[in-house]
Amino acid sequence: MHVFDRVHFDAMTAGDRALQIEVLGLFRDTVSSVRAAFSDDARWRDAVHTLKGSARGIGLSELAEACEQAEAGGEADRAAALARVEARLDEALAAVEQFIAAAP
Repeated sequence: MHVFDRVHFDAMTAGDRALQIEVLGLFRDTVSSVRAAFSDDARWRDAVHTLKGSARGIGLSELAEACEQAEAGGEADRAAALARVEARLDEALAAVEQFIAAAP
């Protein structure tokens, strides 16, 4: 599995490069608020759920899977699960940045 499924993303955006850049920009913009919620006992699970949906929609399947596992896990595994989400999120953001930089 790839960090960023560009075939999926192309299908979701009909290959419209301007739309792709806009969608990825919106994704990047939400990351800081989502990350901030990870440390909040009352909001972390909602943040992971939101990130999972966004990631799945744009082809970041590994990130979505890590979010799904964190969401399903218990409080005892929270720290380790969020660390996996953070690692996948860093990879996803690097792939997004690479995709944006390659834009004509």
